[in-house]
Amino acid sequence: MPLSGSIAGGTGRPLGYWVKLVDSLLEESMSADADEWGGLSRRHWQVFSVIRDGASSTAQVDAVLAPFVHAPGGTGTTSLLVDDLRHRGWVAGHEHVEGAPDDVGTLAVTVAGEAAYEELQAVITRRRELAGEGIAARDYEVTVATLERVARNLGWQGDAR
Repeated sequence: MPLSGSIAGGTGRPLGYWVKLVDSLLEESMSADADEWGGLSRRHWQVFSVIRDGASSTAQVDAVLAPFVHAPGGTGTTSLLVDDLRHRGWVAGHEHVEGAPDDVGTLAVTVAGEAAYEELQAVITRRRELAGEGIAARDYEVTVATLERVARNLGWQGDAR
C-alpha cells in the first residue's frame, strides 16, 4: 500500500509531510509556553519525563530518546539538557558513576522537580487535549499503531512500550 493518498477532505499529501508538520507544530506549541518556564523546550520535557520514569544516567535517557537525540539537528546526547534540569534544581545526581558501565548513574527528580513536573504536566495535558480535539480515541490508537508499524517496516527495532 502506498504511503500517500486521500480520503474525503484530505489533500493527498504523503505520510512524511504530515509527520514532519505535526512534529514541527508540537515543537512550536511547546515553545509558546517556554518563556513562562524560563526557556524550557520540548526536549527538556522529554528528558525530565524519562528521568522521572526511572532513567538514572544520560546513556539511559539517550537510549529512550534516540529518535530525537540522533535525528538531524540533534546533539547526540542529552547531557546539556540534564545539566540545565540540574541547575534548575529539578534533577540531582550524577549522569554517570565513575568506573561503572555507561548506563549507570544516580540521576533522580528532586522534590522541587516533582512540584515543577506537576505544574508542567498540566500545561502538557492542555496541549495534548488541544492536539487531540475532535479525534476519537480509537482513531488516535490506530494512528499511533500505524506509525509504529511504518517505523518497524523501515528498520526500527526499539522496544514496544
